[in-house]
Amino acid sequence: RLEKCCIAWGAVANVSAMGSCAGQFEREQTKLGPQSYRGNADRRPMERLNGDEHALALFESLFQKEEKLCGRFAVFYHSYSHAALLYEVRAAAASLLHGFDARPGPLPRLLEEDFRETATAAELMQKVVEEWGPTKSDHNPDFRRVGISTMCSLLATGPECCMQVAFFEGYSCKKIAFRAVLEEELQRASCATSDEAPTLVDRAMELAGRHGLDTSILGGRPSPSGHAGHILQIFVRRDLVDLLCYPALPYGEIDKDRLPMSQWLAGDRSFSWGQA
Repeated sequence: RLEKCCIAWGAVANVSAMGSCAGQFEREQTKLGPQSYRGNADRRPMERLNGDEHALALFESLFQKEEKLCGRFAVFYHSYSHAALLYEVRAAAASLLHGFDARPGPLPRLLEEDFRETATAAELMQKVVEEWGPTKSDHNPDFRRVGISTMCSLLATGPECCMQVAFFEGYSCKKIAFRAVLEEELQRASCATSDEAPTLVDRAMELAGRHGLDTSILGGRPSPSGHAGHILQIFVRRDLVDLLCYPALPYGEIDKDRLPMSQWLAGDRSFSWGQA
């Protein structure tokens, strides 16, 4: 529609103004710096990693990515452990079926069908209020099909998760039949039958074991390192934050004090407390 309107001079001026405002906003966000460092955030959580050069180097790379992208993107951090094989299989399936580039990271959710009735954060919040609440909304299976829990800073201290604490062991709910979820999803995403899906999962677990991925919750081998934790760094374009994200309290309840979330995340404040 914008291209057609640009025939008129006035429309061209409006489009230019929109681009100018967007450019100014991006420059302001870049000037404020990485989301995790804003508001003079307390950096003491990093002390928990002292002496572990590998962990310190990984966290430094995450901070550097924030600094590079903070102008256009808000960032979220998802800590997990037992779901690792699910995320890796979903990424592999998306690569085979849709050409998804699975090299940079895993894929937390795969099936478009699950999002048909809950396509936006607003729709998810409505279901939290009207159907799944008032407590432990994120334990509802339908919530888990479309939503994941995240923190808004790599220096987060709460209310539920500190990344430096969770880095080694991960953060996960154990009351999930991970193997059953994976078998069902393989059937839905491919032509696998109910008889073939268990064999596919066994093969995936064997492959995971060869590469040190912990699958003990599914009945497989633990990680040789003894550490099952993972951190997923997720960048969301700032103009899409309110479409895809909402500020949350523990268990998925809505934190109305931080709405709209895009505005809250655009400020010069510490994000070390608060999740999404």
